[in-house]
Amino acid sequence: MPYIGKQPITGNFIKLDTISVVNGQAAYTMQKDSVNFSPGSANQMLVSLNGIIQSPSSSFTISGSTITFASNLVTGDVINFILVLGDVLNVGTVSDNTITNDKLATAPTLISKGAGGEGGAIQLNCEVNTHGVKLKSPDHSAGQSWTLKLPDNSPTADKFLKVKSITGSGSTAVGQMEFADAVDGTAAQAWVNFNGTGTVAIRASQNVSSITDNSSGYYTINLTSAMADANGAAFVNSSRGTPNGDMVDHEECYINSASTIQVTSYNGGFQDAAYIYVGLFR
Repeated sequence: MPYIGKQPITGNFIKLDTISVVNGQAAYTMQKDSVNFSPGSANQMLVSLNGIIQSPSSSFTISGSTITFASNLVTGDVINFILVLGDVLNVGTVSDNTITNDKLATAPTLISKGAGGEGGAIQLNCEVNTHGVKLKSPDHSAGQSWTLKLPDNSPTADKFLKVKSITGSGSTAVGQMEFADAVDGTAAQAWVNFNGTGTVAIRASQNVSSITDNSSGYYTINLTSAMADANGAAFVNSSRGTPNGDMVDHEECYINSASTIQVTSYNGGFQDAAYIYVGLFR
């Protein structure tokens, strides 16, 4: 016949191992899968002795993993089963895919509450749960309330996280983060030190992917990440022979596009230079 009322779907019901040896005593050890088991309360147990359900507290008591009957059992007595009906004040193991936003009091935000003088934190464990890293709230004394929204672009090597924009203010402020180049308005958007003689070679650089040798004394610097536009400021310096040698009489540098810079070195005509230094600001 159909079930009347709200049908129970899941429960942490535990049937303990059979106690097959009755040795004339009142106390016996309870086990589950051959490991000692300690129920939370006698009132959550069904105990059958000689086919009769026993009354908790009066017919038996428990202490840890020991069940003690009201009187010693004798030969012929049979403990038919011991059934533990869930954990006290515990829902047991929650089934997969059963907790939804509707079950959260503050949906869709999951809150990790602080306690004991420590702020709330979320720990992300390794795959074997032996160690992990935490994201933790600021101290209460800081009085901080804000939201950081994860980046809306994909991570790439040598980028850093920055707050791209802010919506709202105070406790409703939301900072949209993004992965960005490690530059700001006071640092160079790009720079390079390269050898402009023979086969052009970059010695060191930032945000420069390659150098194009157009002709004698004439180069194109190609940026790894383009600027927002071509309205930056570029500077060039160059030297013949060694870093401490004579400077080339004349150099020119201009921004050709948001992703390229044109550089020339001139010394009575266009000439290659051994040391060329270029910086770009935007």
